[in-house]
Amino acid sequence: MPHLPDIETEADVAAVVHAFYRDMEADPTLGTYFAGLDWQAHLPKMISFWSSVVFQTGAYRGRPFDPHARMPGLERRHFAHWVERFHGTVDALFAGPRADVMKGRAEQIAGVFQVKLGLWPTLDAEAA
Repeated sequence: MPHLPDIETEADVAAVVHAFYRDMEADPTLGTYFAGLDWQAHLPKMISFWSSVVFQTGAYRGRPFDPHARMPGLERRHFAHWVERFHGTVDALFAGPRADVMKGRAEQIAGVFQVKLGLWPTLDAEAA
């Protein structure tokens, strides 16, 4: 198994972002949410977002949850698939502390979004 480098530059982050979204519209679970997306506008935002996460630059200014709040029919399975796809993309290209930060943050974001959307079961619901 070849040794993979860690994420070191914004170009590395861009490689992850482009690989992750490549053929996203054809994804049987997530594709409909990305159909017709303005990729020329979306990809630079995602690169800025993930660069801010990985390198803690604070360069990203935006509210990433808001577009997700307007997506009808999102379920926990969508987020699970998104995280699985994201992990697979990062793992195919990079390995190391920054790659781990990127994957861990993706899990946290998916969890927070699910809580905000009311998709995460509460302790009360589990006890019932």
